[in-house]
Amino acid sequence: MVLTEKLRNELKRPLGRLVSDLNEAKDDLKSRYVISVGDKVTENLLAINIVPDVCVCDGKTKRVDSGIHPKVLGLAAQEIRIKNPAGRITQAAFKALGDAMSSGKKTRIIVSGEEDLLALAAIKLAPTGAVVLYGQPGEGAVIVEAGDKTKKKVEKILEEMTKR
Repeated sequence: MVLTEKLRNELKRPLGRLVSDLNEAKDDLKSRYVISVGDKVTENLLAINIVPDVCVCDGKTKRVDSGIHPKVLGLAAQEIRIKNPAGRITQAAFKALGDAMSSGKKTRIIVSGEEDLLALAAIKLAPTGAVVLYGQPGEGAVIVEAGDKTKKKVEKILEEMTKR
């Protein structure tokens, strides 16, 4: 699935609640199933002692190669490695996220390529009531509750993506 220019502009708007500091949401996140998409968001969660159930990282921050943070690599979690080119969501990415969520184990997904759009796949596949966090460059983190309304919105976006 490939991102179109129209969708690229649409996705610049947060799909959920934008917070500049994850401490604002810490109490709510403690008791939830948490999926983080992005290196900085994952690092910031770990900094406030919240270990995501599933984290997706590509070793880049604002498209600059920074490597996977040692705290992320040090998590007691199963690891899945996938390839996912920029501007796309591959079937391998959907499978990895689905496998991670159904495993019942903490999971670290390491992406060769780019993980940005995988927040969409995570929202689609997340159990109802789970939260998906992803970065909003220069602004903070977006917290999306995986409910019916959000899942339908994401499904519509995914349907608009070009299939390849």
